[in-house]
Amino acid sequence: MEISNVRKPARSGLTLVRLLTAISRLAVLAIMVALMAVLSPTFFTTSNLLNILRQAAPIFIIAAGQTVVILARGIDLSMDAVASLTGVVMATLMVDNAIPFYVAMPLGLALGALLGLINGLIITKIKLPPFVATFGTWLLFRGLTVLWIDGRVISGFEEGFRFFGSRRLFDIPVIIFIAMLVYLIFRILLKQTTFGRKIYAIGANPAASRVSGINIDRIMIIAFIISALMATFGSQLYISRINSAKSDFGEGFALNAIAATLIGGTSFEGGVGTIEGTVIGALIIILLQNAMNLLGISPYWQGLATGLVIIIAVLGDTFLKKIAKKYES
Repeated sequence: MEISNVRKPARSGLTLVRLLTAISRLAVLAIMVALMAVLSPTFFTTSNLLNILRQAAPIFIIAAGQTVVILARGIDLSMDAVASLTGVVMATLMVDNAIPFYVAMPLGLALGALLGLINGLIITKIKLPPFVATFGTWLLFRGLTVLWIDGRVISGFEEGFRFFGSRRLFDIPVIIFIAMLVYLIFRILLKQTTFGRKIYAIGANPAASRVSGINIDRIMIIAFIISALMATFGSQLYISRINSAKSDFGEGFALNAIAATLIGGTSFEGGVGTIEGTVIGALIIILLQNAMNLLGISPYWQGLATGLVIIIAVLGDTFLKKIAKKYES
């Protein structure tokens, strides 16, 4: 099976789009940093910069899984509910059943993988569109979360678990090191493995990928398992940081993940995007929030600002694709 043959016809255009997208996102990030350095004297303090990275870390970790799905022309709307359900199950195991965190966390990840498998099977075997399937499972998993936790707020976790989300190493939040490790893993996964090449091939041309012998169903199932695993892991880090879990703590995870992925340049049409772009997207989202907080702007405007950035990013990608087509012709 020759994956390179699947992608070859569009390679030059996609390469140009990726290059222009990366430059444009870096330019936006640089402009935002420069503006904030001028507008707020506290922006460039060590504590504020570390706070930005600490807040961006879980968004990036969750968005990394969403990036894999969107690259393959899918979308996962169930990440909120997956994060909430796996998070409260893990929390009750630790608090109610006195199960050590190093056992409860893998059990939570196993549950997340199962939920991702359910998403993947519904999409590939029942043939529901990813939007419809994951919206349906979002409702299902959300209901199970409410039934499981029954309105409780679970708190008081052991110190070993709190280490991941709220402690520091060399005066740097541990969660930043974890995000760096996740970045390295996903860079290798997408750039240096057969699975990564197949993800890009499916996103670029599903029909040609199928003809070339790629098992699209299997790749899509794995992609949704990865997405659920990252939603689960992100929720574990979030619970570790705030030292509590309740039924609705995962709200907004999916939207932030999709926003970071799209702002970072991953195309909804699939086949175009990088994990580096998702890092930049997560940083842009948090910079927007941080800037508004430092400037005293109402938090009600944060959603509006993020939405505008997403629209501008998508419009920018459309424009860059037109440039790439002209270049090819």
